[in-house]
Amino acid sequence: MDAETIRMPSYAILGIDSEDRFKDYAEARAVIDGTSFNNSPYDFQITKNESMMNGFFTRLAVTELNFPWTIPNINGQTFEMGVVFTIGAGPEVEYLIELDYGFYTPAEIATEITSQISALDPALAAFVMVYGNPSQSLLNTYDLPVFSYRYPLGTNVAFLPLVSNSTVYPYPIITKQLFDLMGFTNANTVLDGSTNYGRTTFCQAIRYIDIVCSQLTYNQALKDTMSQPVARDTLCRLYLGDGPYTGSSTLKPSDPNFCPPGCAPFTIYRQFSTPKFIRWMPNQPIQGNLRFQVYEDSGQLLSEIGVLAQDTEGSNWSMSLLVSED
Repeated sequence: MDAETIRMPSYAILGIDSEDRFKDYAEARAVIDGTSFNNSPYDFQITKNESMMNGFFTRLAVTELNFPWTIPNINGQTFEMGVVFTIGAGPEVEYLIELDYGFYTPAEIATEITSQISALDPALAAFVMVYGNPSQSLLNTYDLPVFSYRYPLGTNVAFLPLVSNSTVYPYPIITKQLFDLMGFTNANTVLDGSTNYGRTTFCQAIRYIDIVCSQLTYNQALKDTMSQPVARDTLCRLYLGDGPYTGSSTLKPSDPNFCPPGCAPFTIYRQFSTPKFIRWMPNQPIQGNLRFQVYEDSGQLLSEIGVLAQDTEGSNWSMSLLVSED
């Protein structure tokens, strides 16, 4: 049998850190107000006076990513929802539920909404919303990840999504609202008492992100595509499910400590066992002006979710790319 010599590929590392969009900490401190260029780690440019990398390399790939998740599940896109109720034969009354920005477990969301609705009128004092323990007799033998609610006899309560592209909610219709985060559907908007539970939900405002840098992907001949209306060539897709899942094997949804990924801050560290390899032309350097953008699962920039009440500036993240000479 003939022996065959195998030579392992030779790689160089291209390291990217969002903090390097600033030349020093004096520059970083100057943009803390959230209004300056390059403020967000989710849409920034790395600028150098020379090429980022020279050499006769043929492909590159993201192999390592460290991404602190500090975007709360209750944020500028998910902190409001309409509620409508009737008492006896009285008229319909509408109210706007508002949650403070922050990380909420499903149980905490249910508790906060219970508190707000039960305070609207003495007749609603016994209103209660729970997560993980459906109040419908058909379902109460299961511990499901759903919101359900009960209202006092003689009253009716329903929930409403906000009108997209409006003064109250200036986001497109593709944006997930609090109504959607809680698993509610059109059935929950009807004041007939026939539906008082939603669909299964883990209360995640965002389930994955796409990291994009068009300067690093423009050489690839086979373009990326996706089921979203707008497809972008990406460096990688990162799922929040890669993070720790509190109680994934020990706690049931009805436990107040049940906390799916995205309902508390954590750091996602990922080594891609099967990275996306991006073709590169050997006679081209990697230019010294690279723009990195992070898109959430609805196709919007992650930097834009906090514009209603306060900025959600996020935390710096870093990645390692392997650049192959072979």
